[in-house]
Amino acid sequence: MWKRNLCASLAAASMVVVGVERAQANDAASFLGGALLGGIVVNEVNKNKTRRTTTTTTRPTRVYSAQREQNRQAQIALNYFGYNVGGADGVLGRNSRNGIRRYQADMGYNVDGYLDQHEMNFLLGSHQRAMSSAHMAPYAQIVATQGQPGLLRTYRNEQLGIATPGTQMAAAPMPMPAPVPQATQPEPVTARADTGVSSGGAMPQFSFPSDDRSIRDFCDQISVRTAANGGLSMPGKITDASFALSEQFCMARTQAMSDSARIEASIPGMTRDQIEAQCDGLSQAIAQQMQGIESQPASQVMARTKAFLENSGQPMAQLVSGGKVCLGAGYRADNATVALASAVLLTSAGQGGYGEMVSHQLREGFGATQTAPQLASSWMQVALAAVANGQPVMGQTPARVAVLQAASGGALPVFGTISE
Repeated sequence: MWKRNLCASLAAASMVVVGVERAQANDAASFLGGALLGGIVVNEVNKNKTRRTTTTTTRPTRVYSAQREQNRQAQIALNYFGYNVGGADGVLGRNSRNGIRRYQADMGYNVDGYLDQHEMNFLLGSHQRAMSSAHMAPYAQIVATQGQPGLLRTYRNEQLGIATPGTQMAAAPMPMPAPVPQATQPEPVTARADTGVSSGGAMPQFSFPSDDRSIRDFCDQISVRTAANGGLSMPGKITDASFALSEQFCMARTQAMSDSARIEASIPGMTRDQIEAQCDGLSQAIAQQMQGIESQPASQVMARTKAFLENSGQPMAQLVSGGKVCLGAGYRADNATVALASAVLLTSAGQGGYGEMVSHQLREGFGATQTAPQLASSWMQVALAAVANGQPVMGQTPARVAVLQAASGGALPVFGTISE
């Protein structure tokens, strides 16, 4: 009965359509033949619950000076990096939206013509950085050979851990953008639809964490400290293991958002909000499997999540594709619960390298009811064992893996199987 109800619910749910690039040549034909279904969005636990959706729109009577000034700074930055948007008047019209789309496409973000906070911060911070360093080696040579867009791509690559020849750091942190004048009253906004279940639901025992901690803010703080230290913690030179792990967490988060954006770009007919709503459902769908993640061994959580996925009626490869989309979407929306659920799904589905993300979030308590440093270590062992067995993910390089090994307690042996 349980399995029949689960399959019926999954079949009735909306699925995220995902096009996935295949590495093997013999998969090319099937890839060109169409997109893949991926992700589970709801199970039998909440299939009969009534979702209440309330959308409230407040139309502004004027553009507040703070928002307009930030828009103007964004236009100046876009023009500087070669995404010509015309005059910087603080009004984001058609030319500005087209320039934003070109910027988003270049950076691997979701291309929609609207800047979210991460995209805005990176753009303004990079412009501020360029004002002080674009004339210095090796960046001057990059500008001479690749133009201003090449400089921005270099900053993006450094944030992902790709070293720039001629620099001493493996990755440069994102500078904080210049402060924007404060508005005298809050800017009217359009409220997002409530995807949560109504009160009085059938799962009162599920204790979802509060959203008072922000991964985005956490990584902004880490970026500032990294800049003050002169660059990322490097193998053999780690003085603060916890901070080194935090740096790697924030780098992997950026990579996850970039990976997700590339897949999202091939999803036909779905907006960013629709994708995020599907991913909100994912965290609810596997909530029961994640109960006790702060107190149970990784192998136990993975085993029951894998069983759940296998009984979902969806091909595992498609669930993995959906998990990758939702991992990046969760970080982009600053939704720690969605990100943690997606990382658990991916790890349980055989993508062991994503155990790194579970480890980071448990260590800091993001998406969990409490911090769990000892259990975080077991998830990191799953990730490092997977990498040692040929499953690199999250842009891992030998230097990055070495930092993870050293900071998480020293080099780990190569595990043939994961046991606890």
